[in-house]
Amino acid sequence: MSVRGGRTASENSSPRGSEEMYLMRRRESRSSKASRATRTFVSLTGPAGNIGDALIRRETLGWSLGTSDELVAYTGDAPDVWLRQLGLPAEAIVLRNKKSVPRWLRLLVLAPRRPVLVFEAGEIPLDRGNGLRELVFLVETLIVRLKGGIVVRPPRGIRAPSQPALAIHRLAARLSQVTLWRDEATLRTARCGRLAPDIGFSAGSRLGIPWGERPELLVSLRGARPLPDADWLATVREAAERAGLSIRTVVQVREDESRARELAQLLGGEFEAWGDTDPLAQEERLRQRYDAAQVVISDRMHVLVLAALSGAVPLELVPGPTMKITKAFAAIGLHGVSVDSSASDPTRMLAALLPTPERASEVSERVRHAAATLEGIQHEIRDALRRARA
Repeated sequence: MSVRGGRTASENSSPRGSEEMYLMRRRESRSSKASRATRTFVSLTGPAGNIGDALIRRETLGWSLGTSDELVAYTGDAPDVWLRQLGLPAEAIVLRNKKSVPRWLRLLVLAPRRPVLVFEAGEIPLDRGNGLRELVFLVETLIVRLKGGIVVRPPRGIRAPSQPALAIHRLAARLSQVTLWRDEATLRTARCGRLAPDIGFSAGSRLGIPWGERPELLVSLRGARPLPDADWLATVREAAERAGLSIRTVVQVREDESRARELAQLLGGEFEAWGDTDPLAQEERLRQRYDAAQVVISDRMHVLVLAALSGAVPLELVPGPTMKITKAFAAIGLHGVSVDSSASDPTRMLAALLPTPERASEVSERVRHAAATLEGIQHEIRDALRRARA
């Protein structure tokens, strides 16, 4: 058979043969490309009414983006607004309810070599009843490791550890290449991994208004806890008056809205409802409020994280603090954030409520260092992934 211009005579003489050859080569190209494709799996569940949860899930997503050709995100029973809050790319494969867990596992098993698995940041409950869930997570970890992939556990805290959930979790964490904990107590409980700032500190520092020109003291407390007592209310009012600040109550978690309204009335301050405001617009509005606050009082950790990112002084002023906030801020070298108001020490409470510009500078410096540490960890993860896939 003669060859003309690099093709056989039969190919040149038959348009159909040429078309079939072209289609075959295209299929081979697609097949070859698919065989080389990489895949990242990331868990991003959470309640849409909690801006702090959306914040840390969004930062977790940021650790996942660009690590593979394909992104698979499990968001649980999330509404559409949650996907917008996270900023999930349109091309991502999004699995949105518990019935999709088998598909998640199937995609994981069938994933090409060297996949990436990123667990969600936040607090991990390991109390009774969570053993089976932890066993599933262990299996996922083993699958990825057997495929030569990388497992990333962003900064997390352990809550209510019990057996066998804790033992299973420890094993899975030990088998993961990147295991991070957001406080020293959790690190001691886990017995593996390393300390890292809460991932919320990577959400971006803001300059805000210069310290001396900030006009507000903000309050945002959990609605599920009892109202603060008369001494607490009187001390907060006195502190605001001494500093020349107006009091405003804000809402970062929808279920706290009624509490914010009550506190505004009791403190003689302004109440800013969430209402029908879009969650992304509410988040930006809150961050602008933190930009203009000298002090932000809350028992919600990520209220205080966002406040610190805006240059405000974060303060957990409640009876019997849970220590979660204390430990997470201590991990970035910032102490004295939590004050137990049940100690009935108005002098100590006032001192905490009347911070100096030096304290504000310390907060900003610690936050900048935390953000730089988290950025460095991201670079480490991506470098490790490049080496694994080289």
